Order: sequence, then structure tokens, then C-alpha cells
Amino acid sequence: MRKRKRYRTDGQYEGTSKIETRTEAKTSRTEAKANLILAKSEKAKQTAAKRKWLVFLIGIAMTAYMLFKLKIGVG
Repeated sequence: MRKRKRYRTDGQYEGTSKIETRTEAKTSRTEAKANLILAKSEKAKQTAAKRKWLVFLIGIAMTAYMLFKLKIGVG
């Protein structure tokens, strides 16, 4: 036999129902996944910004090397 739930005096079951518990758990998982996706996209944006500046600095360094060491600009 199944265990029967006890009613409160106002006619409601005691405690939370399984449906409410499952809904809360599913909502929690969904929010966690959404937060993880947002964090990963933010990290990707920051990494792209760092790479952009790194490429810019490497280009300046290569240009300076060609101007001073190879004397291309002096003619």
C-alpha cells in the first residue's frame, strides 16, 4: 500500500509537492546553464579584445624592426 499524505486543517497537503520540487529543480538547472553560456560568451569577447591588441602590437614591432634593422625607410 502507498503511504497516504496527511491533510492540514485547511484542506491542503503538508509540505511541498513533487511537482513543485521538480519545477524548482528544472528552473535552477536552466538558470545555471544560461549563466554558464553568458559567462563563456563574455570570456570569448575579452579574449578577442586581447588578441586584437596583441596583433596590433606585433605589427608595430615588425614595422619598427624593418625600419631600423633593414633600413628600408632610409633609402
